[in-house]
Amino acid sequence: MSSSDSSLKLVTTKDGSQTIMNESLGSTYHSRHGALTESKHVFIHKGLRKLLEGRMTDIKVLEMGLGTGLNALLTWSSAKMHELTVNYHGLELYPVPEKVWSEYSLPDELTVSQIDFQKIHQCGWNQTVRLDKNFQITKHQVSLLDFQSDISFNLVYFDAFEPETQPELWTQEVFAKLFEMMEDGGVLTTYCCKGYVRRNMIAAGFVVEKVPGPPGKREMIVAQRPL
Repeated sequence: MSSSDSSLKLVTTKDGSQTIMNESLGSTYHSRHGALTESKHVFIHKGLRKLLEGRMTDIKVLEMGLGTGLNALLTWSSAKMHELTVNYHGLELYPVPEKVWSEYSLPDELTVSQIDFQKIHQCGWNQTVRLDKNFQITKHQVSLLDFQSDISFNLVYFDAFEPETQPELWTQEVFAKLFEMMEDGGVLTTYCCKGYVRRNMIAAGFVVEKVPGPPGKREMIVAQRPL
């Protein structure tokens, strides 16, 4: 679902953090109620921390929808904080152009720097780059529908555009593909909680839990591949 660079605009959300508006789709990359708040809640607190509670320190992450790079940046920050080893794979068929990400301002409260943020975006596509002893990243310019990997992931950030915008990514077949790419006990987390999405996940084999969502979302999904 391509769009021209001119359709991408930075907008400030309710918590003061920025996200990108795709004007041609009428969708934002993160919640208007708070981009940083949503990213922390959905992917770090309900995803990464679930693995930390199990004392896991070697984590293989797959993100569907690299977008602004905010989820990757927060994961890198957590890797430093908790002395984790993170192998991060981000999928993005239509990368954010430099003229947009170079203007993105990180909130002052973050412990990571603007330089770290820029390093993520400056990494070449379809190659593995080690950013420090805790974190390496591979950015894949490919659709999830075409993505293949011999890695078994234990954490999936499912951050595609909403089902109304990208219905092809919220099907039983897609979740079955992700299920097969995950380790037993692996966790998939997403901001969406629509009934048919839950049913598609369950049909694919996941154990699905509805949990409180970030501001603006009453509920979200945490799904797990059974042990």
